[in-house]
Amino acid sequence: MERERSEILLAISIYCVSSSSLMLSNKLAIHDFPLECSLVWLQLAFSALVLATFGYSYIHVGSRKDLLRWSMVAPMYCAMLLTSMLALKNAPMSLVIVIRNASPLGTLVLERLYPEPLQVSGKMLMALIVMFVGAMMYMVDHRDKMNWAAIGWVVLNSIIAVVDRLLQRLLLAKDQCPVDISKTGITLINNLWGVVVIGIAIVMKGELPAVPDAAKHLTWAGQANLVLSLVIGLTISYTSIW
Repeated sequence: MERERSEILLAISIYCVSSSSLMLSNKLAIHDFPLECSLVWLQLAFSALVLATFGYSYIHVGSRKDLLRWSMVAPMYCAMLLTSMLALKNAPMSLVIVIRNASPLGTLVLERLYPEPLQVSGKMLMALIVMFVGAMMYMVDHRDKMNWAAIGWVVLNSIIAVVDRLLQRLLLAKDQCPVDISKTGITLINNLWGVVVIGIAIVMKGELPAVPDAAKHLTWAGQANLVLSLVIGLTISYTSIW
């Protein structure tokens, strides 16, 4: 039990650090390399390549049914990444963080429909209410400076993120309806799906011809940050499953 708690604490800590670092890195990267679909595709392709090369021995898929079940979740993961990049491209980080703080309220309601609902305590409710009130105070204080298109991207990203996390919990938690796939296998499936789906988006959006010119104008600092975003993207894609 103590070992399990330590592992959970470690996973949450790494995820929180990776999440905040990736948000900052992506905010800089999308400014230096303003092709959101191509940037997300690079992160997904890098993660898939590293996992397939160095994590092959840790990949386990129990059955085709498990693969198909998880494949229903993977497109939501792709949509979450892309809308997150669009939100960061159009909105200040403070707005993204504040609106996302209200997301747990949605998960709290929907998790009541699970086979084994989450047990909610008064302290949990109080913490969620404080986050929601803080988000509303921020919105009211900045209402004259709001970019409603940017808010739309942030809200859409938050909704997709909630659905993605709920589906992932349903298919990962031991007390729900888990799939028989290793963490490395799930992470690889997510990224491979992303390479395909976001690749189609790049073609449809017409970004491909603009990639060489965008890459040519990257400064050394921009290149370093782009590489950093690839590494952090790999870290968060695994720890979000862990």
